[in-house]
Formats: sequence, C-alpha cells, structure tokens
Amino acid sequence: MSHMDIPSVLDKAHRQMKVGRYDDAISLYDQVLEIDQNNTTALENKGRIYYDLGRHEDAIACYDKAIVINPGLISVWFEKGYTLRKIRRYEESIQCFDRALALDPGYTFAIANKGYSLNELGRHKEAITCFDAILEESPKNIRAMTGKGIALRELGKNEEALAFFEKAIGLNPINSFVWYNKAIALRNLGRLKEADEAIRIVNLPQGPWKR
Repeated sequence: MSHMDIPSVLDKAHRQMKVGRYDDAISLYDQVLEIDQNNTTALENKGRIYYDLGRHEDAIACYDKAIVINPGLISVWFEKGYTLRKIRRYEESIQCFDRALALDPGYTFAIANKGYSLNELGRHKEAITCFDAILEESPKNIRAMTGKGIALRELGKNEEALAFFEKAIGLNPINSFVWYNKAIALRNLGRLKEADEAIRIVNLPQGPWKR
C-alpha cells in the first residue's frame, strides 16, 4: 500500500465520482488518505461527494481538514461556504466567501453567493453591493440581476426591482424563478392582474414561449 500510485488512484476515484459511483470513489479516496492524510485533493473531493449525498456536516468536516492543511485553497473555502449557505448557516457562509475573496477579489461565484446569503439575512444594501460588482463586469449576468431585484424589492423599491426582473426575462424568458419574483413585486405594487399573469407563466408546463 505504501507504494501506491497516488495520482493514478485519484484519477480513478475522480472517474468513479463523475459517473455517480460514490461509494467506490470514497473508498479510493480513503485509500489515498491512509497513505497521505494531508492529501487535500482527496479531502476536497470527498467533501463534494458528501455534499451531493446530502451529508452536509460530513462535507464540511472534509473541507475543514483540507483548509487546516492549506488555508490557501480558494475552491475549498467556496465549497464550504456554499454548503453552509445550503443549510441556512448564512453568517458562517459569508465568512467563508470572504476568505475566498481575500485570495481572489474577483471570484464571481463567491461574490454572488455572498450576495445571496446577505439577502437571506435581510442585509439587502450589502447584497446590492455584491451584485453591482458582478454586473459591472458582466452586465448580462441574470443571477446577479435577479439577486439585485430581490434586494431592491425587499427594500420597498418595487419599481426598480421590476426593471431588473424585466432585463433578466429579456435575456431568458423561460426562467420561472425570475417570473415568480417579478410576480411578488407586481403584487406589492397592487398590479394584481399582471402578478397573476406572471404566476400563470411560472406554472405553464412548457414555459411562456409556447402558448
């Protein structure tokens, strides 16, 4: 076992992970970790598998081990933050995204997910700052438009929110999440018929482009 070809085993484990053979992949990663307990690739990929399996605490434990070994692993900081966001531990998730952003201030996925977490915490003005940073570099980023629209709506700026939802729909008219959030803004403005139409579009099985 001490003469294991670790890169070869990692490659095999990755292929097993890619096709959904998670038990086999974990077994192979564990074999690597028996020889090299500091192998951050094995730890990170085990964390990804646990996330996919819904074993979020196990995923976080793997990420924690990896970043103790190497605090400069930007992808692990992001993945830990993403996992924490998914289980609604928003404050902790923001701390992880900030660690990723300290390593790469332009890391779009970390900026966006920080914005989503801030929105969930009701810190909408801070969230808007995140989404604006993305939109400055990528004006057609639908997720950032939608995130900013949600923040504006929650700040009571429904007309401004609608403008962003409309831009997002113009780029992707089949995005039911945007239509749903547009409906909420319309309802807030008392535009009930338009809100009902937006909800009807959300519920269309083939989307708004086929009527």
